[in-house]
Amino acid sequence: MKEASATAGQEPSLSLTRVNADSSWVIELDGTRLLLDPWLEGFATIVHPVIHQASLVGPRLKHEELPQVDTLVISHPFADHLSRPSLRKLPRDLPAFAPAVVRPFLKLLGGFASVRRIPNGTRGGQPVTTGSIALAWFRAAAPLDTTHNALILRGVRSGATVMYCPHGMLPPDRTLAAVEAYLGGRLDVLLCSLLRLDLPWYLGGVANLGVDAGIALANRLKPRYLMQTHDGEKPDVGFIARAATITPCRDLAAAVAGRSLAPAAVTTGVGERWQPA
Repeated sequence: MKEASATAGQEPSLSLTRVNADSSWVIELDGTRLLLDPWLEGFATIVHPVIHQASLVGPRLKHEELPQVDTLVISHPFADHLSRPSLRKLPRDLPAFAPAVVRPFLKLLGGFASVRRIPNGTRGGQPVTTGSIALAWFRAAAPLDTTHNALILRGVRSGATVMYCPHGMLPPDRTLAAVEAYLGGRLDVLLCSLLRLDLPWYLGGVANLGVDAGIALANRLKPRYLMQTHDGEKPDVGFIARAATITPCRDLAAAVAGRSLAPAAVTTGVGERWQPA
């Protein structure tokens, strides 16, 4: 893997490696290495291709190219986050973590010996710790919304913090208030989608919230760095694909140019290990 912005003479407290061109990552905090939402092969299918099936295109690491990881986290119960072919190539004894809405699917599809639940911080649930990483999860306030959630990873020694919201977060509500209270003013990296994915109301409405929502969230939370996630090209077929309207954000720097954006915009390639300067 390539290295970027390496700190001479010491191991960084925070680094991120993009695993595919969409939304799979290896994140290292205070020496613990976490694999997040790996999708390395196979299709992402909802029930049957006639309903929806997406293909992963663009570069991605092979399983044998992944660095050794200490734990696995799955954030959403959707096939492009929860890829059975990818999960089945991981060690069965790898510690796995997921929110309650994801946990039964991860146990069934992944076959892991143990899957621990990450409590819902929106309702007062406390973080869980794996190695040197505290995992906090905040579910969207709307009862049926399993999409617009936030996963926060924090190094227990350094306090270095990454927030992952691959569909964006809805306008200010109690979920965002809970996130802000937990962050306490520190956010190093915001991983957020800037693509807009519009679906009819009967399919859940807007899935990915787009550039304006992503930048508004960044301006509110004030991370040091902003990185795109879940914006990769995924050719799809089926009923949902025909009903969807997609507005991509292909150039992060251009999207944020001229806006009152506090964080630095960062773009990394697949397999490139990035760390703050």
